Amino acid sequence: MARPDSRKLDHLIATLQRGARTYDELMADDRLELSRRSLQTYLDEHLAALGYTVVRGVAPGPPRRATFAIPTADDEPHGGVVDRAAYSLARGFLEGLFPLDGTTLDALTRRRNSRVLAFASGVPKFTEHHMRALMKWIAASEQDPPRAVMLRYDRASGPRATSAVVEPRVVWPVGVIVREGRRVYLPGLVSPAESLDDARNFALDRVLAGPRDCGVWVAESAEQHPSEFLLHSRPRPQELVHAPFGLVRPSVSDHPVMVAVRFDAAQAVYVRDRRWFPKQEEHTTADGSLELRFGPVDRREAVAWCSQWIDGLTVLGDARLREAYVASLRTRLRAAERV
Repeated sequence: MARPDSRKLDHLIATLQRGARTYDELMADDRLELSRRSLQTYLDEHLAALGYTVVRGVAPGPPRRATFAIPTADDEPHGGVVDRAAYSLARGFLEGLFPLDGTTLDALTRRRNSRVLAFASGVPKFTEHHMRALMKWIAASEQDPPRAVMLRYDRASGPRATSAVVEPRVVWPVGVIVREGRRVYLPGLVSPAESLDDARNFALDRVLAGPRDCGVWVAESAEQHPSEFLLHSRPRPQELVHAPFGLVRPSVSDHPVMVAVRFDAAQAVYVRDRRWFPKQEEHTTADGSLELRFGPVDRREAVAWCSQWIDGLTVLGDARLREAYVASLRTRLRAAERV
């Protein structure tokens, strides 16, 4: 499909939003200068590609003539204001992570100058190969029966590797996890993929592209033998993380902890009624402080959560969390004193 003239497209949208028009009225518009055939293409294809719904009607009186209009009410049907707002929201979120030029979402939103801005600090530098890897991962995770992919992945430990020294591995994609609006993880199961014990969360920014691939590709047919667990349980991303608190599910061997903290009155106003755990308890004290309790959660995740508050937070318990949190503070203090 050839690209439309952006000025003609904008004028056509504005015209049809003001009221219904016939073919003859539109072809007589000097700012459009479209033949009947070209006009049909704009109405049937270009407007639909941007998410607009063109409502067809009939002009009153003989002769009967077809009319065209674009509704503007907030309650218009599929393809209308609500859908376009959803596209705008999607773009505002995604363009802070990935390059969108040339994608369908770019085509759906670029003419409307998205009014949604979503940002997060510390976003990894995602490139086109990360976007392609993400799309291939999602496509594989949606297959039934499950489909394995080859993943070339640079482990977090040690210096950054290159694709030449990293051997790809077989992984069964489960879906995608976006944490805190900035980190993108690829949850999947590794061999033997017989339970959630084989689940891993791979960071998208550590996927390595090769000379001829984006770091993710469909595995050979010899590798496409899903386990009984994969065939019948079909795990979901929600089962691999401890949402909404953290990425790591607590295990008995890692000694999970209960979070019990107090925010002073100045901080309490920013914390009250925020959700970190499916079941949590809040209590406001006489001096305006807020006590918050939830768990069990992974101990390292709990320490990291407590450490995000610059001031105004007191860790009440449990004892293992207090000990780990204080040890973390002391370590950082010693490091600062050495500078």
